[in-house]
Amino acid sequence: MKSINFEYNCPECKEKLLPVENKLHCNNCLCDYEHKNDCTIFKNQNLSYASDSNQSIKELLAEIKDNNFETAVEKFLISNHELSSQLVNTQYDKSVDIIFHGVGNNYLRCLDIKSELGNKAEILSNIFKQVYTIEFDDDYIELQKKRFEERKCQNISITKCDLLKLPFPDNFFDMILCNGVLENITKFIKSYNQSEAQKQFVEELKRVINDDGCIIFGVNNNGGLRTKWQGSHEESTSPEIISNQKFSNYTSVFENSGLKTKSFWALPSYDVPYYSGEINDDIALKGFFRNLSIFIAALRGGRRQGKMREMMLSLFRNLNYPFIKPIVKKFSPSFVFCCWKKDNLNSLENWIKEETGYQNLIRMSKHEKILYLLLNTNGEIEKAVYFKRYGYEMPDKIRFFERKFPNVKTPTERIWIVDWLKGRASNPENEKEVIAVIDWLVEFQKKTKLRIMSRDDAILETMFIRKGLDHFGYENADKYYKLLEQYEKYIAKNQINMTPVHGDFWFPNILYDHETNNINVIDWEGYSEKGNPYEDFMWFLCNFMGLSSANPILKFRECLAGHGEISRTIEQIKNRIDSHFGFKLDYSLLFSIHLMKWMIIQDQIEEKNSSKENKPKKAHSRVQSKMLDVLSEYQ
Repeated sequence: MKSINFEYNCPECKEKLLPVENKLHCNNCLCDYEHKNDCTIFKNQNLSYASDSNQSIKELLAEIKDNNFETAVEKFLISNHELSSQLVNTQYDKSVDIIFHGVGNNYLRCLDIKSELGNKAEILSNIFKQVYTIEFDDDYIELQKKRFEERKCQNISITKCDLLKLPFPDNFFDMILCNGVLENITKFIKSYNQSEAQKQFVEELKRVINDDGCIIFGVNNNGGLRTKWQGSHEESTSPEIISNQKFSNYTSVFENSGLKTKSFWALPSYDVPYYSGEINDDIALKGFFRNLSIFIAALRGGRRQGKMREMMLSLFRNLNYPFIKPIVKKFSPSFVFCCWKKDNLNSLENWIKEETGYQNLIRMSKHEKILYLLLNTNGEIEKAVYFKRYGYEMPDKIRFFERKFPNVKTPTERIWIVDWLKGRASNPENEKEVIAVIDWLVEFQKKTKLRIMSRDDAILETMFIRKGLDHFGYENADKYYKLLEQYEKYIAKNQINMTPVHGDFWFPNILYDHETNNINVIDWEGYSEKGNPYEDFMWFLCNFMGLSSANPILKFRECLAGHGEISRTIEQIKNRIDSHFGFKLDYSLLFSIHLMKWMIIQDQIEEKNSSKENKPKKAHSRVQSKMLDVLSEYQ
């Protein structure tokens, strides 16, 4: 790994350390510290932490020794699929998103404490120019070394050190992310009781953060709903530590240190913060609870709640306003605390408030963007600010983007503002809503139809697929090539009009306004002005028939056979699509073509995210290829 001038100071005397071969040397106190491949171990300090990596991590490391990193990870995820977003698909990993409550206008240096698998550091490396990680477990450190080397993350440096003697200069960092450490502090600092250890730790972080920087703590709330609904907190060697950690316990730690603090709730947790907002923002709290069912439905892909959960949501929606804040402080699953040295808090959120004139907001996580929902004084969402997660610079203005169909191409800027569209994610279990969605797409294509799609247009599509098949070396490629030939003839035979294409037309991106029965479509990042009109229909149907379900292959096979609860709805959808095009579509062929296309696009994304010059060109096993196998049974 290539060094980019990472700086360290001696943790004992604070003098700058100098590189000497595979060591960092202090000329003042003559201490030497192991430094190799941008990993520095301060062994002579009082490291009291015991290993907490599980056996599966050890098995993954053993697998890495026998294979390349990506192959080992792919094999590991077969039995550890829940870690996929943390090890491969980091674009879906939201574990650092709480930083966007406190991030300022300087993106130079960031510190990630207790970095474990290294996923947070990898994401942060696309936001900050230099990222320092602190990890205590040797297995995690070794995994991070392999990961950052494989992914060519050259702006990350790994550190093992004493949390009370950080090896960094004063006023060094622009951002410090500290998730899940404060409530378990005596796991890392055993020379003090909990209260004193927290005090000393916060004081040390205060020393190394600069005057405009922000320290962000993600902490669990012992009395929170996550504990009540899902069981216990993460395992801790000191369970008594968590037992008395409540909101007031945390805030007193920061107040006593002299830090200026803003507190936030986060749902479902600080490391998966789909939604979060300031606890003292009464209007934002009011707005969140008012739209609670909509927000929960978005997390569930539009699917309806169970009766018990609906009753709970109804209870929260109808809470008397004065009771909301105390309930949040008591039952929020976790809290986020943003801490600064000065009163003039330098943050993206404050800048958005100044630029837009809105003082109340809810932060929401999307795949590659952070969304700030701006509320009026009645707690109603009026506008939304989109902020692209990755980038090293703060924009100097927010451009208003007006949605004008069909010209809805996503802005190229890092930040923009739009009017908020009413509605909740459409419900795939509600036949009326599903049909309304299809009718919307039919009308959209009628209003925006372009010239006739030719065989040459089809060949351009199939060329992309052929190149992908050749590049990744898929099994059954010969069978796929025959389908491509059939498709080219199919396009030539059936004259259809090209139309604009949404590119991600499925339930979470399709809002249903139950008051007006109107459909509003959001997230046009994959939009193209001129495309294949089949694409949005096939993407919608494939998701509806299994692609987005818990057991996609079983459901897909069931739907193809005409069985299951939604078979009648599928027939209605097909009838409407056939009527729209004026002939009965060959759904098996069209499913196959578009599944191949989506499979290749996903492989290209994963190859890019885990690029290595001599990496074997092997297709990843995924649901699309299995669905293609199922389709072959019906061809």
